[in-house]
Amino acid sequence: MRKEWMQIATVFLWGILAFSFSLSPALISISFIGLSIIGILQFKFREFSKFENAISLLFVLFFLSSAASFLYSQNTEEASRKLILKLPILCFPLVFNALKKSESKHFISMVLIGLYAMYLPAIVSVYNYLSNKTLFDQLILESKPLPIEFGYGIYHIQFSIILAISIVFAVYLLLQRKEWNLSKINVSVISVIGLSNFIFLHILSARTGLLAMYFGLLIILLPVLFKLPLRNKIIAISLGLTLPLIMFAMSSSLRNRVSNTLADFEVAWNGKDANDYSFAMRVQAWKNAVQVIKKNPILGIGIGDADKELQENFAQMNSSITPANRKNPHLQFLETASQSGLISASLYLLIVLSSIFGQSNKNYILASMALLLFLASCFESILERQVSVVAFSAFMALALALGNKNPKES
Repeated sequence: MRKEWMQIATVFLWGILAFSFSLSPALISISFIGLSIIGILQFKFREFSKFENAISLLFVLFFLSSAASFLYSQNTEEASRKLILKLPILCFPLVFNALKKSESKHFISMVLIGLYAMYLPAIVSVYNYLSNKTLFDQLILESKPLPIEFGYGIYHIQFSIILAISIVFAVYLLLQRKEWNLSKINVSVISVIGLSNFIFLHILSARTGLLAMYFGLLIILLPVLFKLPLRNKIIAISLGLTLPLIMFAMSSSLRNRVSNTLADFEVAWNGKDANDYSFAMRVQAWKNAVQVIKKNPILGIGIGDADKELQENFAQMNSSITPANRKNPHLQFLETASQSGLISASLYLLIVLSSIFGQSNKNYILASMALLLFLASCFESILERQVSVVAFSAFMALALALGNKNPKES
């Protein structure tokens, strides 16, 4: 009875977490802490496999390497704030343990909840876009994002990443529907909401989420593709190549985003004035971060001092970039290396690489999630904001638990 109540509590807290991503920063923390507590109450170290132990250890070491840079940070207040922000990384083993104990039927519920939690803000935001289409299409051409009009107003790139994650989990379950014994109702609901979210992501046209989604889908679709007869392979590849073209033709916001992106790349390539060009400004921020990292490559500047050092170095390196456009790297590896050194940044890469290549019996949803989140982290510092650092830890935990689950044993 206690075990069943723990599992119900896990699903309930997961549901709160999924909806909180777009509704309430406070509830994000409360629900994640709740999942961690459930993980503690059920924790038995010996029940983890060698691979699960290895991934959990990497998460803990990654957090501790960041925490170590607190010791040489002059701004201890900022260092404390950053470490509190990154606590979900330390809690990864606990949340994973809570999810690992769940039965198969609960995993299906969690994926359904996640899909619907992203569907609501997506459809409201798409409606807002369509109601102000002329204005927003022009803003897209000027490198401006489409706002997410729901709850407290989640940052558009963060939302696109979580929306992409929901789509990948939906496709994975549909591909595994026989193994997971999905009912016809569940298959229909997952298909309809998953497809809707797929369309919404293209209309909202956040490049980071789109890129991450397509590569995430590629990882879980390739094994299925290899098993198909040659004729079916050709049909599947043709459909896969046609689908993005259909979305491009249907979505004027996506066409405008592509047009803006091409102009953005041209500015970056030719070294023109990068102000107000999203990608070109990122390139300048990457160059700036590399210079800062060179000052102390092994240990970094300090988790509390890196932001200030990045801004000061920016002013010296490239004063043509206006103060409002002097951004931090928006690339997690460089962000981490500037804060806590290349050792810490290498631990982050090791988490990703181990998740993709580290299992003999391939956990494709974990590999997909790791690649998706890594690509997202190449254009957004996903471990520097509350929503995305919680999403990173929570969805990696869900992918590890889901991919290693044998539905027939539940």
